[in-house]
Amino acid sequence: MSNAEPDITVVGGYYAERCVSPEVDARFGSGGRAALALAAVGRRVRWRYYCPAAEQLNATRTVMHENLAHEPADSDALVSFRYTHPLARPEYLPFPLPREEPLVVEAATVLRFGLMEGTGVVKAETCVYDPQGDPADFRENGSSASRLAIVLNLSELLALGRATDEAAAVERLFAGGNLSALIVKAGADGCRVYENARLSAEVPPYKSARVYKIGTGDVFSAAFAENWMLAGRSAPDAADVASRCVAHYAQTRTPAVRADEATSVGAPVKPGAGGQVYIAGPFFTTHELWLVEEAYRGLKELGVKVFSPYHEIGLGQPSEVVPADLAALDQSAAVLALLDGGDPGTLFEVGYATRIGLPVVALAQSTKRSDLTMLLGSPNCRVVDDFSTALYHVAWAGRRALA
Repeated sequence: MSNAEPDITVVGGYYAERCVSPEVDARFGSGGRAALALAAVGRRVRWRYYCPAAEQLNATRTVMHENLAHEPADSDALVSFRYTHPLARPEYLPFPLPREEPLVVEAATVLRFGLMEGTGVVKAETCVYDPQGDPADFRENGSSASRLAIVLNLSELLALGRATDEAAAVERLFAGGNLSALIVKAGADGCRVYENARLSAEVPPYKSARVYKIGTGDVFSAAFAENWMLAGRSAPDAADVASRCVAHYAQTRTPAVRADEATSVGAPVKPGAGGQVYIAGPFFTTHELWLVEEAYRGLKELGVKVFSPYHEIGLGQPSEVVPADLAALDQSAAVLALLDGGDPGTLFEVGYATRIGLPVVALAQSTKRSDLTMLLGSPNCRVVDDFSTALYHVAWAGRRALA
């Protein structure tokens, strides 16, 4: 990039990211992913991040674009994240984390992410702030911006707003002053946009054939920054473009920040409270129970009402368990079926659900295709081989069933 003033400065991490299923080994981080996406659409980008001296050349080669200027600060170690699957809670190394001096940035337009190794002190005219995970108030480290938008999820909002409900947290953050827009990401429900402490829009999620979740938040914030801060769109319009870009990234793992033919493919999912999702799967061995627990936790974190026979009923006599299970199926809007192992009880539940017209999303990673004939031929069944895709699709299926 030339010595011209950048269009945007990105303050955000460069991290190693490893996922077991699907198998991914990448070096991006929030800052790298956002900076590259913005540079790819012609924005002149300056990227400030922490990085060990021995890794800095590799960073410039890995996240490389002619419009992107790297400005790393030395760090004692490269932070790495490991995920079992994209919805898992990550493990990170090293522990304890390196603690570095703040990154001080003065620029007209800034996209600031939370950092594992330290903090970014920002002096900006306009800033988009995504605290990421361990939320800190934008101003507590001395940062300032004449025009500020904050992007976070519900748990981050409640922590940052020191409240137990969304409305109170929103009011508290706007009362702090100088906040132009607040975007609350809501998992399978899309996001909510607040301006002047009032809800101005509910933006739907957009469907994708696959859902690779790692990095979707980075893409959302980068796309919102591009459209609200640089292109001058309204906050609701910018959030809608960002939601479309997330769907494109979730399917392709290619970051995008603008509305175009590629990012306008997925249909919107109707936002709002969905019906109950029934988890059909065995829980008689350690690995079976682990998968049920992960599905239960993952759906809950997506804001889905869940019925799990293991959690709600447990083990018991057939005369007690079967009627309770079937009654729960009758009250459900969709079924998540964990098929690997070919458990007869799970297949019975799938057949019953299909008979009463419930949509079924079946996770089958090691099941032979010949054993899936009945499901593949049933119009209400969708078979996928990816855990996070299965959870998102069944959450969306439950909403469509009530529409």
